Amino acid sequence: MRSMTGFGRGAFEVDGHAYRLEIRAVNNRFLDMRIHMPWTDGELEQRLRAGVRQSLERGRVELTIDSASGGSAPLRLDKTLAADLGAALRELANVVGCDVAAAAHLVPPQRELLGGAARPEGDALWRGIEPCLEQALERLLEMRQREGAALRADLAGYVGALETLVAEIVTLVAAEPERRAQRMRERVERLLSESERDELRDESLASRLAQEIALAADRGDVSEELARLDSHLAQLAGMLDASDAVGRRLEFMLQEVNRELNTIASKSSEARVAKLVVDGKGVLEKMREQAQNVE
Repeated sequence: MRSMTGFGRGAFEVDGHAYRLEIRAVNNRFLDMRIHMPWTDGELEQRLRAGVRQSLERGRVELTIDSASGGSAPLRLDKTLAADLGAALRELANVVGCDVAAAAHLVPPQRELLGGAARPEGDALWRGIEPCLEQALERLLEMRQREGAALRADLAGYVGALETLVAEIVTLVAAEPERRAQRMRERVERLLSESERDELRDESLASRLAQEIALAADRGDVSEELARLDSHLAQLAGMLDASDAVGRRLEFMLQEVNRELNTIASKSSEARVAKLVVDGKGVLEKMREQAQNVE
């Protein structure tokens, strides 16, 4: 089990200039990447995304590459634009009758001349980035693994608490059908007059009444829900030891446990069962909060 929270860093050098690469990850339902780097390079960005996808399945990921010296990366001069601007300045100087330096002051700053950081030529940049990316991802995964171990310990404790609650519910509901039937018999007798109670001594009527009471008592039977709860809790315990990404499955199974608890609460007339269900839903809420950070 791994957390979705993590951080990793690496450094590399290309053409004598040092860079650092950092990856930060937090929880998110899907894999959502944001990449920030000094160069505009679609192919490089796709390579970075593919590298991250090989290691991460979920989380909001911020990948940043910047100058390790704290200054700006080397800038790229647009030589074609510079040549065109030089020709235009010479023509302007001839028109207004001044030298080129003076003509330059008549023209607004041409920021496009420096079109962003200079990208190293060929595959040199990727050869520098690739091992650095692998190193940063390895460190991020180590942190996720440590966080995941802590999450697993918490979730295992919550699963144990739910198992204890379910065992108590099983004990309480075992005698509930008989208690429910007895309450119904007493209620019927209170509603009938003495002569009507005498009529119930008739064997056929008494048998029919007993059947109706038994059917009504069975409507409160929660044995199927308890069996499914046992299965769900066993699956939850198994997920805690899984090596793959289990976050979505974990969230789904918690929904199923909540569904069974709601059904038990609606069927049971035992106040102590209702209290145990409320306690169980409190444990589930804590588990949901933890599960949101499980990859």
